[in-house]
Amino acid sequence: MTVQVRAGLGEGRLVTAVESVLCRHPELRGDAARCFHRVEVGDPVAATPARLAEAGDRLESEEGLLQAVWLDAGPERSGRLLLVLHEQAGVSWQTLLPELVSGWTSSA
Repeated sequence: MTVQVRAGLGEGRLVTAVESVLCRHPELRGDAARCFHRVEVGDPVAATPARLAEAGDRLESEEGLLQAVWLDAGPERSGRLLLVLHEQAGVSWQTLLPELVSGWTSSA
């Protein structure tokens, strides 16, 4: 899943949002320090396919069932948050997405 991230949101708020989701869903077996990755990019759209593939590859390791990759286009441009969920996670996007948004708005 790909979510547009408004300019200036900041890494701290995104990490807090991911931590919030992981705390609510221990079955994801992850922590934000291992599953959240920030990548500086010039063009988030162009970077998406390769970064999604890399995140999917990390799901095969011991890093949990969720990977979050922030494609940071700088403080003046919106970026993207890529979310990759292992098929065995047992949690739906319909559940996770509102919780993620709630996590980053409540950390303001």
